[in-house]
Amino acid sequence: MDEPSIRDLVAAVAERADSDDPLVLLETAVAVAGETSAAADDLIEHYVGAARAAKVSWTLIGERLGVSKQAARQRFADRLRVDDAIADAAETIAMAPRLAACLQVARAAAEADDSVAGTQHLLLGLLHSGVAANVLDRLGVARDDVRAANARLFEPAMIADADGGERRVVGDAEAERALTAARRLAARRGHSEFRSEHLLYCLATDPGSAARRVLDDLGVETSHLKKELGEWVRPVQRRHRRVSKSRSSHRSCSFCGCKDLGPLVSGHGAWICGNCAQAALDILRAEPRGSRGG
Repeated sequence: MDEPSIRDLVAAVAERADSDDPLVLLETAVAVAGETSAAADDLIEHYVGAARAAKVSWTLIGERLGVSKQAARQRFADRLRVDDAIADAAETIAMAPRLAACLQVARAAAEADDSVAGTQHLLLGLLHSGVAANVLDRLGVARDDVRAANARLFEPAMIADADGGERRVVGDAEAERALTAARRLAARRGHSEFRSEHLLYCLATDPGSAARRVLDDLGVETSHLKKELGEWVRPVQRRHRRVSKSRSSHRSCSFCGCKDLGPLVSGHGAWICGNCAQAALDILRAEPRGSRGG
């Protein structure tokens, strides 16, 4: 069974908590995280970040986590800064022309449903061109099959918008959120633009998305999609090199030497970019807990 996504866990916390207070939400997140496994750290980090955004002190955060303020700060402060760096870097990444063409097709599909665009419309658009289209073709996903699944699985619904009016929605209406996730995935991988493969990877690995529901209905295994997309969304391998301060007035990452991936996190005589920090976190998370020292 697939692990719940961070979005699923956040929804669980919001449902269980009886208050919007940042510390109550954090305490509830600790309880929910204790019932999960792989996504637990991401869930706690999400609510620590929310508490810090609400100007809650590290002392109070540490108390709710059952650790000292120094331990809480040491565990989360740098990770939150790295997340901010990745978000900043994502804003500078351009959309590939083929993905832009796919989005035009997705918008047309949403208009045909007279609906706000959802991830099931994005899936239809990705069949238009690019790496995602080739991967879906190899897995036997056809446009007519996706359209039939959309009609079979999703009933139109009217929901209230921010202005108090109503809008028609077919599916999950989360196309924009999926695009943001794809842009950030490209930033974490060190890619210069975000493309159809990044978007398909995000759709396929989100168990709560309408697109994933369609893929499940068509018998497409997530593991097969991840395997097909693996070579296209893997991190860029940079050659490590030492950068001389005398040759440049700008700081560079002490590990990969890059200067263009957003803010750098400083340490004792060293600097690290968001891409390298994320790679380190991925390694630590993949490592069995019992094998870590200390």
